[in-house]
Amino acid sequence: MYAPRTDYDRAKLLVEAVQELSTDRTVSQIQATVRSAARELMGADGATFVLRGAGERCQYVDEDAIAPLWKGQDFAMEACVSGGVMQSGAPVRIPDIYQDDRVPLDAYRVTFVHSLAMVPIRQTRPIGAIGVYWATNHDTTDEELDLLQALADSTSVAMENARMLEELEQARLETLQRLALAGEFRDDETFQHTQRVAYTSALLAAQLGLPDDQVDLIEQAAALHDIGKLAVPDAILLKPGRLTDAEFEQMKGHPSAGAAMLDGSHSGALKLAAEIALSHHEHWDGSGYPWGTAEEEIPLSARIVTVADVFDSLTHERPYKHAWPVADSVAEIHRLRGLQFDPDVIAAFTSLDPSVLVDGNRHAPLRLVA
Repeated sequence: MYAPRTDYDRAKLLVEAVQELSTDRTVSQIQATVRSAARELMGADGATFVLRGAGERCQYVDEDAIAPLWKGQDFAMEACVSGGVMQSGAPVRIPDIYQDDRVPLDAYRVTFVHSLAMVPIRQTRPIGAIGVYWATNHDTTDEELDLLQALADSTSVAMENARMLEELEQARLETLQRLALAGEFRDDETFQHTQRVAYTSALLAAQLGLPDDQVDLIEQAAALHDIGKLAVPDAILLKPGRLTDAEFEQMKGHPSAGAAMLDGSHSGALKLAAEIALSHHEHWDGSGYPWGTAEEEIPLSARIVTVADVFDSLTHERPYKHAWPVADSVAEIHRLRGLQFDPDVIAAFTSLDPSVLVDGNRHAPLRLVA
């Protein structure tokens, strides 16, 4: 059990938690801060972070405790202490759960809990609750309850800030995706290149065994791989013939330009997009640009998008070339295995149907979510 020794200790812990919450930018970061801070602040054996779920249910999304509590479970609002707190907007303290009819004993008997205190996250229509628990009898004092409520009030502010930041990042992502589509229209009148590259990249990522959330991020981020071409003059981008050495050097600046456009975001999709934009012209053998990075020093996301981008460029007409036959394009991809492309990504590519990749996910709109 945590045991702060003095009021000063508790005040110091609360200030540290509030400071950390002020820098947390996602709900998961907030949960991690609160679950440990609540337990330590109260000298408790456990703490839970509960959110109001769909259908007026209580979702126990996180915990820090000496033994399992209810993480991952949800309960009807009326059958849960946290639900009562969220409905009333008032804190509760229960010195002995076996002597209080507000406690659903069936849910508690399997745990170590004997005493508890619970406060709402936001007192007007609460969005959640923070609970702390003891394995022995503990009669929570007014001062302790005030400290826990102060932590919950700071949590409410942090969650609102995270929500607003997420909305801003989503708006930024949507704007950049629209810019990428507009830029692509300069040399792809169908608007489909970015969508097809995103679709193929997601299939490759899934085939490589990446987690679903990472596959989703790559699909979003891949669509922005060539946003740096907005910085390339039409005379170069749309030139029907071979570029001069000077023109090619200017074209080679678009990965760095794209990364600069995408840099500085806290969005996972935009961070990944900046990584892809910068590195999708690097080659496995180190002969690419802008840095000549080789093999696994190139981010996996960029190694995936490189294959998707080149295959799509080969199989579709561009201002400077005719579309290649699918069979010839597949052969070229395999020829460049271990030279331009990561052999593992080519192995994943081999398992896909190239005719599906040429058509792309034609009927699915480009996803504009953060």
